[in-house]
Amino acid sequence: MTRPGLALGAPGIYRVPPRAALRFNPERLDVAGFVGVAPRGPVDEPIAVDSWSDYRWRFGGTEGPGLLPYAVHAFFVQGGVRARVLRVSPLPRDHDPARARHRLRMGPATLVDVLARDEGAWGSQLTLRWDFAVAQRFDTTYSGGSIDLPPGVVLPAHSLLRLRGPGLPPAGSFAWTGRSGFRADAAGRRTDQAPLTPAGPAPRTGTVEAGVITSTILVVDTDPTMRRDERFTDLGLRAGHPRFAGRILADDSLLIEPDGWPDALLPPDAYLTSALATLVVEGVDRYTGVSRASFFGDVDPRLLPTGGPEGLDELDEVNGVDRMALDQEIGLLAVPDLSWSYAEPAAVTMIERPRPDTRFGPCAAPPVPVRATPPPPATQLDARTQLDEILQRQRRVAEHAAHQRRFVALLDVPRRLPVRSIARWRSDFDSSYCAAYHPWLGVVRPDIASPTTVMIPPCGFAAGIIAERENRLGLPWGPANELAADAVLITEPVTDAEHDTLHPLGIDVFRAERDGFRLTGARTLSRDPTYRQLSVRRLMTMLRITLDRQLQPTVFEPNTVQLRAAVHDAAVALLRQLYRGGAFTGATEDEAFFVRCDDTVNPAWSQAQGRLVAEIGVAPAEPLEFIVLRISQDAAGGLTLEAGG
Repeated sequence: MTRPGLALGAPGIYRVPPRAALRFNPERLDVAGFVGVAPRGPVDEPIAVDSWSDYRWRFGGTEGPGLLPYAVHAFFVQGGVRARVLRVSPLPRDHDPARARHRLRMGPATLVDVLARDEGAWGSQLTLRWDFAVAQRFDTTYSGGSIDLPPGVVLPAHSLLRLRGPGLPPAGSFAWTGRSGFRADAAGRRTDQAPLTPAGPAPRTGTVEAGVITSTILVVDTDPTMRRDERFTDLGLRAGHPRFAGRILADDSLLIEPDGWPDALLPPDAYLTSALATLVVEGVDRYTGVSRASFFGDVDPRLLPTGGPEGLDELDEVNGVDRMALDQEIGLLAVPDLSWSYAEPAAVTMIERPRPDTRFGPCAAPPVPVRATPPPPATQLDARTQLDEILQRQRRVAEHAAHQRRFVALLDVPRRLPVRSIARWRSDFDSSYCAAYHPWLGVVRPDIASPTTVMIPPCGFAAGIIAERENRLGLPWGPANELAADAVLITEPVTDAEHDTLHPLGIDVFRAERDGFRLTGARTLSRDPTYRQLSVRRLMTMLRITLDRQLQPTVFEPNTVQLRAAVHDAAVALLRQLYRGGAFTGATEDEAFFVRCDDTVNPAWSQAQGRLVAEIGVAPAEPLEFIVLRISQDAAGGLTLEAGG
């Protein structure tokens, strides 16, 4: 057994490279998870996106009724740098319940289907062209079911050849190659050969012209708001080829997926005519089928593993928020469509005016149809009449956050609730892993020229503010006192008196100011004063996750004095770095934190059980929320101003 980095040569004594010192690096918590309704994209699969453009490419824009795109846009505009997005859909799900189906006519008389990669009407806009070309051409000798390969010609196994020569149609005939070999003549000269399996008329023995056929597939999404192209080149047409088209599309395409393809395909004809796909089944948007079951499964959150989806039983199926809660990368969770309730809009009706009678007289104008346009459907539950259902969904999100202990759930105070009702709503929660934001804000649709305003939940802005502040300033800085970027309206302006009521309750409020709408709080929904501040909760979560993940490599090491000293020194170095960044209170390091990992916490009986114990204590600093000004006037009329925090 050798240590990595140690190169052994001739027998002798070698100096072992020094082992790298144990070091703890703070784990990032700025990645936000978003769950909601989108017009396209993978279903129940967290997808990483690093910009608004990335999101639009995978999940579309604001053409659907969901609020997910607005929240993600607010996150990135606010300064967030990475998100994980999960799209929900109706249950149950089949292989292709609402996906567009396109069909290609190949040869001879073979029909193959491709499905849009994800469900939705967007798949009907796809176009697909399959081009075929001769990549290289050479003259060779056909004999005994094989051809000779000229020098420099290398054919991958299962390549398609077009052969032209005596006894073949003018356009030629197709044949498949096997694995190349060689033959040797009496003088020992070797000639490379490739066995052939005819896919049409076989050539006569003699000289033939061989052309190696490759293909290119061009997929275009003609979405008028954002065109998407995919191009796959040098494709083979038979399973076993290193670039078999069916496998490449299944593995690499984000737009289409082969459906039931045979192991071998031929071009439409020997003239290598391109194959164009035709739409045979349109994709369907199933917004009306999205329900509470789309966001939550039947498994109790407390029964789900905390180490990621790998801990699930093979028979367990989780979807929606349940699936996102298992993602190990997220440090924030927002569900902008949590109050989803969407009914199919009434059909447009045609009302005709009464026809004139048949009595003699001047001809009346023909009847003019009158178009009755229904009001737009509501997409969110009404908190004034359906607050219990909203609370049930939000409690489920809060349970996930408390059980996983990795992320903070960002809850949106339901719309149209008076302050007294907000206080009653808040009483249902007691968790430092939740934060609540109020009120909803209005934004202009980001991907169309028309100035249409949409009211959206504040969780997207809050997630962006938290991520940007932590990346720019660090965890100790409270994620507040920032303007909501691109917000132009506020649904329910909060008065000073209302703010005085909401802030002590832990409701983080956006207030209207001259330059925009400013987030004025960074508190959790915990009743424990120790974890009242969001920055404290995030700091302690980061410490726990960092130590948990980065101590894993030491699990099977001997529990020696050297190992305990290494853990102690690495923990002190991490805490010292945080202390210098303002994360802890105290005039000295001794007042700010302590680390014990010696024999006092690791007695012999504990070591005999294979345990290593380290005790770490910290005094987190809390953001300054109040500044008290004291003004005094002396007998001579002089004013003195004193400020204290």
